[in-house]
Amino acid sequence: MKKIILILLLLITGCSKEEIKPLKKLGYTDEEISVIETMNNDNITYMENISYNGNYINLINHKDFDENNLKNYISMLDNTNVTIDDIIFTVNHNYYNVNITYDDNTISYMKSNYYIHDNLNKYLEYENKITKTFETNQDKIDYVITSINSKLDNNFYTNTIPTDLSKGYLIIVNKYNYLDSSYVPDNLVTIASQYGKLQVEKTTYEAFIKMYNGAKEVGLNLYAASPYRSYNTQLGLYNNYVNRDGKALADTYSARAGFSEHQTGLAIDIVRRGGSLGEFEYTGEFKWLSQNAHKYGFILRYPKGKEWITGYQYESWHYRYVGVEAATQIYNKNITFEEYYAYYIEKSSN
Repeated sequence: MKKIILILLLLITGCSKEEIKPLKKLGYTDEEISVIETMNNDNITYMENISYNGNYINLINHKDFDENNLKNYISMLDNTNVTIDDIIFTVNHNYYNVNITYDDNTISYMKSNYYIHDNLNKYLEYENKITKTFETNQDKIDYVITSINSKLDNNFYTNTIPTDLSKGYLIIVNKYNYLDSSYVPDNLVTIASQYGKLQVEKTTYEAFIKMYNGAKEVGLNLYAASPYRSYNTQLGLYNNYVNRDGKALADTYSARAGFSEHQTGLAIDIVRRGGSLGEFEYTGEFKWLSQNAHKYGFILRYPKGKEWITGYQYESWHYRYVGVEAATQIYNKNITFEEYYAYYIEKSSN
């Protein structure tokens, strides 16, 4: 009789041990436990020490689940009302922060093209200030992202900073980034008369010759009409335009001294030989450049429809050397250099 009682006690004790396994005790089913136990021991222990939530299993079963992010997934799930898909996306992109309020609008920003996480607060603040109307919420978000990335929340020529010369052929000079009055490119070369006039940066010149030859093969004749300009040259031009048209109008088509791309030696105003800037848009040379300039490392710097970003009127003749890789990306994505610089240069440097 004693042996029977002992056996029964052992059986009961064994059953009790099974029943009080941590995950079982929390309320997980055997099937859910089997899912949790696919993770490493640290994560299993973590799950054993927090309260039961059936949605945790949905997280673990998600196709993009990364168990290295388990704690952040659970934190976001416990502290927001967004979907499992949005939680996985946000955490996997390192966009989760307990100090951020997440909702559908915030997530829409994060999922948009050219979103920069460090700019999130600026996006949301700027969104509340604009009065412009949009057809869709995504149109508004795209406008806000482009505006903030391009520093358009500041008026042109305000909060200006010296351009970062370490960026080489990807330096940006615009109405927010300037060159010192003493800046002169190290490797200026004189343009041979058959290609144009004056001086330009050496690598830009070599690329222009290749582009010139490419156009020549199809019967077209490019000419470098206005390449490098010194600070003082630009100062004189700008002042003349101001005297003629007034400062407000001059600022739409001419750069102030120090803010001109021509001072970099990387920009060229291109025309058809014997032609003028004003007629260039209607020439075969322009049509060819529109389709081929990027192959030689050049971009149309001030495109039509992007005046609000660049700060300048459309200029069919103004081309800037940035290298083939960057030029091709800008061409394929149909973005301005301001947009490219913010997302692909500045963001990667931070």
